Amino acid sequence: MRIAAGISVMAMGLAMGWCAPVGAAPTHTPIDRVTIVHTKYGNVIADGRGMTLYVYVDDLLSVQAACTADCLHDWRPALARGRVNVVSGVTGSIGSIDRPGVGRQLTMDERPLYTFSGDRPGEVRGNGVGNLWWAMTPTGLTATSFPVETTTYGAPGLTTLRVVATAVGPAVANDRGQVLYEYGDDTPPTSNCQADWCLVDWPPLEVSGAPTVPSAITAPIVVIGGADGTRQVTLGGHPLYTFAGDIHPGDLRGQGVGRNWYLVSPAGQPIVTPVARSR
Repeated sequence: MRIAAGISVMAMGLAMGWCAPVGAAPTHTPIDRVTIVHTKYGNVIADGRGMTLYVYVDDLLSVQAACTADCLHDWRPALARGRVNVVSGVTGSIGSIDRPGVGRQLTMDERPLYTFSGDRPGEVRGNGVGNLWWAMTPTGLTATSFPVETTTYGAPGLTTLRVVATAVGPAVANDRGQVLYEYGDDTPPTSNCQADWCLVDWPPLEVSGAPTVPSAITAPIVVIGGADGTRQVTLGGHPLYTFAGDIHPGDLRGQGVGRNWYLVSPAGQPIVTPVARSR
């Protein structure tokens, strides 16, 4: 599966809170402690700040870590700082690997560990994203036994765009009410969401015919074609995507992820305001 190209989202300045300029380089906070946090589903391992640690299924299929380049904006390697202390109760084996250009990345049972940029301390919002990313339990097992949330969006219909009210203002959504995103690393005229991890985490908004657009959406809609025959909807020149982690109406879990993914206004501009939420 591959879709076509679009225009970049230029830096829109600083957003409040945990967001940063569009396309900003990821920040990797060194880890000196591996601890256990209790989530609504069960215990998982985390860094000293309480940020859940994940593994990537595709790392098992490669002799090297498979999350590279732009993937590291969304999924940040858990980089070790000096001697790493491990709390009692973590029975999986904590080690590390040296990644050129990245640093010394922590592993559990030889599987590289990451934090998710869409999480806050104590959250597990990245668990199960794309069916590729899983939190790790203290015993070294992936948290695939956690309850799997079933989407409450209706069945896909015709490609009809709509405007929905969100906590950060009116945003463009698909026919099911699932909000759409722009990617800050897209460059004209190419969409840079081409890697497998990106296409799974951020499915492109594809269309077979002409999309239906309400008058409230003022930016031009253009459908562009990919080399494999797929056709992607663009708004104001920007390719549109959904986020695999948004599974219920009203979800905005992709907002600000990797400091690259933002909701889209009816005028075709990225909405960089962060989403306020409780744990």
